[in-house]
Amino acid sequence: MLTNLLLLLALLRPQSPPPPAPAAPPVTVPAPARCESLTEPPCSYMALQQQKAMVQPDDRVLAWIRGKHNGGSFPLRHFIAGPRVINDTYGLFFYDPEGGYVAAYEKAYGYELHGWRHGVMVVRHTDGTLFSALTGAAFAGPRQGQRLTRVPNFGTTWGHWLLLHPESTAYDLFDGSKYPVVALPTEPDATSVSSRLPPDPRLPATAEVLGVRVGNEHMAFPLDGLPARAVLQDKVGGWTVAVFWLAATRSAIAFRSARNGAMLEFAVDEIAPDVDPFKDRNTNTRWSMAGRGIDGLLRGEELDWVDCIQCKWFAWVAEHPTTRIHVVAAAGATK
Repeated sequence: MLTNLLLLLALLRPQSPPPPAPAAPPVTVPAPARCESLTEPPCSYMALQQQKAMVQPDDRVLAWIRGKHNGGSFPLRHFIAGPRVINDTYGLFFYDPEGGYVAAYEKAYGYELHGWRHGVMVVRHTDGTLFSALTGAAFAGPRQGQRLTRVPNFGTTWGHWLLLHPESTAYDLFDGSKYPVVALPTEPDATSVSSRLPPDPRLPATAEVLGVRVGNEHMAFPLDGLPARAVLQDKVGGWTVAVFWLAATRSAIAFRSARNGAMLEFAVDEIAPDVDPFKDRNTNTRWSMAGRGIDGLLRGEELDWVDCIQCKWFAWVAEHPTTRIHVVAAAGATK
């Protein structure tokens, strides 16, 4: 009797809820075998490498726009199209042609291409942590929840960056055989496509956007169909952000409109050359795509770069499903 009574009391006692089931690991599609990551390629200067005549003026480059020598650049075909990852003093660079971007972060080592998740390139560190190449956010492994720190950058052409900063850093091409030249892919990788999420119908999947992040807020600025030069402006995360667009190099970049406590109003300068295609109406300063004052009251000053990346819509929205989309008021005009 006593045993039965104790059993009955145990059954009636409030039961603690079962522990939550462990979260399913994020699904990634492994990449096929590729070249090893490139680590610490020797550096030179843009002007010196130009003399070798190995890079075409319209070759796509990734330019970091701050730091010593006014930044630097490297052509994608010559350095990152094969390895997809560069571990270097000047930065940590990831190339995802399927997603349409090169991401640049502060210097680090030990990263390599791992595969894709939701159509976005995944990189793996030697400690086993997996990162989104697009956002730099760690989603699995020992450093899950951490985020790599971006460096100011944008994509442009060799010829345009050479005009802006021939004194800037460039990787040494040597005699042209040390680093195999790899053509930029023209067709998406099947393994990347197989990992994509269902399309978000707000924009075409492969539409080109500039994704902007301020704090926990995100906005996509559509780039397709813009005129030769355009300035787009919107509020993101409490900041007024100005996006510069130059069709000649198919380049977009975002800067904070506030400068020295004043709000600058940017506009296209139709008569200026491509080296300084924008002007603020407050000080009549002309600005380059790198956010440097070329001529005017603020000559020599630099705008504050905003965390941004030029990519395809499907990649941006996969990592930022609640992103807002900027609405262009009129061709080339600010909102």
